[in-house]
Amino acid sequence: MSATALRSSRETLASPDRSCPFCCSQIPREAKKCRACAEWVVGTSGGIAAALLRLLAVGWAVLTVLAAVGLWSIGQGILRWVWLHSVDPAITPQVVNLLLYGIVAVVLLKGLMVSVGLGLLARLAPRRPRWWT
Repeated sequence: MSATALRSSRETLASPDRSCPFCCSQIPREAKKCRACAEWVVGTSGGIAAALLRLLAVGWAVLTVLAAVGLWSIGQGILRWVWLHSVDPAITPQVVNLLLYGIVAVVLLKGLMVSVGLGLLARLAPRRPRWWT
């Protein structure tokens, strides 16, 4: 096979354009940023702000679970006290259980919603190419 035939077959196989992984538009093979969607098509780093937001989200989730466990254990102590010292007939262990479940559920749901929100904020942090200084 001659050198010119080999070179022409390579040129036809490797097209000068590639598709953007974000919007699928055709961009030059050497492009670092897509013209259509303005996303970087080279390796990017999330940056320190995104990393700190992710760390804060995980820490918040752990603290939420610990607070719910603490409230649950305090509630169990209150339940035992109500069981032993039935002062008011309207306050029964079932009422204490209902209040305890409600409070723990609210703490867990609100805390985990904040944690998920922080995680989403971390994903929205602007990305920069690794070579960007």
